[in-house]
Amino acid sequence: MIAGDGPAASLPPSKQIKEYFGIHSSNDDGINNCLAQIFMLYDVCTNLVIDGRMSKMEDAEKILLKNSLIDLPVTHSIFLLDRGFGQFHICKRLLNQERDFCIRISNSTSTFGSEALKNPLNDFITYCTPIRKEMDTCKEHEMDCEPIRVSVSKIKLKTGEIEVLVSTLYDMDTIRLGDMCELYSLRWGIEEGYKKLKPKMKLEQFGSRKPEGIFQEFEAHLFMMNLVSIIGKVAQEEVEEKCSKRKRKYKYNWQNACRFIRNKMVSLLNLLDIEYLIEQLITLIISSIVAIRPDRSFPRSPLRKNKTRLHQTYK
Repeated sequence: MIAGDGPAASLPPSKQIKEYFGIHSSNDDGINNCLAQIFMLYDVCTNLVIDGRMSKMEDAEKILLKNSLIDLPVTHSIFLLDRGFGQFHICKRLLNQERDFCIRISNSTSTFGSEALKNPLNDFITYCTPIRKEMDTCKEHEMDCEPIRVSVSKIKLKTGEIEVLVSTLYDMDTIRLGDMCELYSLRWGIEEGYKKLKPKMKLEQFGSRKPEGIFQEFEAHLFMMNLVSIIGKVAQEEVEEKCSKRKRKYKYNWQNACRFIRNKMVSLLNLLDIEYLIEQLITLIISSIVAIRPDRSFPRSPLRKNKTRLHQTYK
């Protein structure tokens, strides 16, 4: 299960950064705000970053998805994408590449999504025909405009809102509406991935003031995320065995695991007694665990136009 998403990342407004990435906005005090577009393809089953990219804001997340797909081998994975990718040309591209997908479609901005809501059925198969604007987009991307066959699932959320999912999972006898709800909920894994990357690993507290250094720091963060996931997977198996008789299920504390591994990074990269080091790290990781509390939800904090930046020397 591969989820894709692409938020913005705040950058230090140095001269070199402004020249390369541009100025996104300025606050009332005249302080400039520089942003970069980042994008990840994230395996929600293994918590591994399959592909990660950083670019200028003019390169939308849809462009970065297109570029990622060029380098990604075709497998039996299912792509899970949110409303930002719910457009005809993206579904068409994935179908042309013989990739399965489950994408949420906007009910308000998508003509197909609005028509799907009017259908009395909650789970059905139909053909999606592009409107004129979508035809023009397909021609820009050198794709044909033939209608595509999709499975439509309508799921009612706790808020009363109905989300419309389109997918290539046509076997309605095997895959029921509840299965589609559970499948799309797995996409939340990439949101947790960005929570690790940005708030926990402090991605936006870049130390470099040059574009080359920004790209290097971004790649280093992705490498660190994957390293924690690989070692953490072994530790998690021991955590589950250790806590098998407890009332709740437990998992290792990701932030502490990241700290443990970061402190041993130089020794790991130098391959100094690697087996002993990994065993030591696993012991440290399983000593710091947290309970899993399912079905928790919190309201999102309102977005601010300009986030407060800390000074680069602050760590």
